[in-house]
Amino acid sequence: MYLTLLGTGCPSVDFKRFGPSNLISTNKTKILVDCGSGVTQRLNQINLSGSDIDVLLLTHLHSDHVIDFYQLIISSWHSYRTKPWIVYGPVGTKKFVKKIMNAWEDERELRISYEARSSIKAFKIIVNEFKSEGNIKIKDLKIKYFEVDHKPVKYAYGFCFLNNKKKLTISGDTRPCENIMKYGQNSDVLLHEVFIDGEIKKLNKMRTKQTLHNVRKYHTPSTLVGKVAKLTKCKKLVLTHLVPTRFNENKLKKIVREDFGKNPVIGKDLLKIKI
Repeated sequence: MYLTLLGTGCPSVDFKRFGPSNLISTNKTKILVDCGSGVTQRLNQINLSGSDIDVLLLTHLHSDHVIDFYQLIISSWHSYRTKPWIVYGPVGTKKFVKKIMNAWEDERELRISYEARSSIKAFKIIVNEFKSEGNIKIKDLKIKYFEVDHKPVKYAYGFCFLNNKKKLTISGDTRPCENIMKYGQNSDVLLHEVFIDGEIKKLNKMRTKQTLHNVRKYHTPSTLVGKVAKLTKCKKLVLTHLVPTRFNENKLKKIVREDFGKNPVIGKDLLKIKI
């Protein structure tokens, strides 16, 4: 099993860190987690396209995690995808998909009628909405999904992936929560989001002290992510969804190492990790 970080950024635009997205791949399947800005370009950089993806999992419906959903769908058609899309996501995903597909319906129908391609199966989207927790089996991958705490976002999820006795846990967006500690236990790799304390300054009326407080509050700060990792007893901690995208890497490693006991891996776009 491999984890490829396609996008390690956040809502802020950074050409070095695209929007949140991860690829989990085995010899038999390829699973995409989230589809943030630039996901199709990153797939292209590793010689893949939307036509190669078996299943799309969505952690939650914040725009930075789903903004390139339609780009993923339409580009997969251009890449000759000949099977429907299977999408798993939180309550609200069916409504989201319907609205996005409706928004582009006129343009899509014009393309279909004029370009005369042999298949339109890429536009058939089968959506499954998560319960509070559950299991999914996709070929040789077992997936556990569970709720995390990203309130005021009502529905947000993390995932555990199991393959050949190896375990990968993805936190999704969350403040420290019991389910990460519970389901992330003894992971070979814990991929966890982080809000980096002290790296964002307030900026006039658009980025106030209250703004920073609120954003930090529904993420996991750098002063706590090492503690979370320590409690899960994970072998390797990889940091992603880095807020902000530019920061002092040595300082971040030092802060996390003090709690975790060893250096975290600072995620970078296109980093591929064997699990």
